Amino acid sequence: MRTCLDRLEAIVRHLVGEGDTADISTESGSLESEQILAGLQAKGLVRVPTSEERRLAAEWDMLPEEEKQAHIRFMYELVLDLPLSDVIAENRG
Repeated sequence: MRTCLDRLEAIVRHLVGEGDTADISTESGSLESEQILAGLQAKGLVRVPTSEERRLAAEWDMLPEEEKQAHIRFMYELVLDLPLSDVIAENRG
């Protein structure tokens, strides 16, 4: 799962102009960023980030790796009163 997330992050970084195409490969070879973006957008998985999202991403990128890992650990350890699927369903309705 971590490998899939790392690959997806590399794809998204490349698509917003912050990554290297060497990080993006599949069994059939590298895909053009336009193909990847079109596929992800068609599935409703990505959209163009807002200026606020880009600002927040830049702040995240500037954090030391150990601080990033601390945030990630904290998020994994969160316990929700309701399952996440229930929270999502409530917010969609």
